[in-house]
Amino acid sequence: MDTERQRDILLMLFAVQFTLFVLVVPWLWPLLLFPVFLTLHVMQSEYGRRLNEE
Repeated sequence: MDTERQRDILLMLFAVQFTLFVLVVPWLWPLLLFPVFLTLHVMQSEYGRRLNEE
């Protein structure tokens, strides 16, 4: 269970770094959808873990 949470934290850190890189290069701005989908995936998996804990 903790490894899934650690993996999600690393994914979120990657998403932040990726977003900062994309913001520097304006013609890459359409790629900002990738961190959005990654964040939604992490939120969904965290929600599933919380449901399983109860």
